[in-house]
Amino acid sequence: MDGSNDLDALFAELEAGFGQPEAAAPALAEPSEELVDELIAPQGSPDQREARRLAPEDLAHEVRVTVRGAAEAKAINVSETGVLAETTSRLRPGTVVELILTFDGVRRMLRATIVRSMVHSLNPTTFRTAFKFEERTTLPERR
Repeated sequence: MDGSNDLDALFAELEAGFGQPEAAAPALAEPSEELVDELIAPQGSPDQREARRLAPEDLAHEVRVTVRGAAEAKAINVSETGVLAETTSRLRPGTVVELILTFDGVRRMLRATIVRSMVHSLNPTTFRTAFKFEERTTLPERR
């Protein structure tokens, strides 16, 4: 048996449900980034991160990320090996860029490679862009 009858029955059942009004579903809280990472990681695979990720507020009162020659970006998390930032445009993975990280007014210039850049939201369009630093950097201690 190839299972096509089972699939046909499943699709027919799903299509029948589309015409029915949906019951109001309770609002769900947005999952944490750690939970999302855990859910999409293959089971039993070790965490391959080279350094612990920290929320910007754990490092400084104000953390700013600027891609040199481009717009500002909002830091989502920062580690000694890279930064995940929200950007307003998709940046090309594999591109080497200069980042300006500012921690409470103290600027650091770092070269980084764009690892990935994916749509995060559509209204307004924002991207989550991951940057990997060329060299490990020491993060400031919160004052």
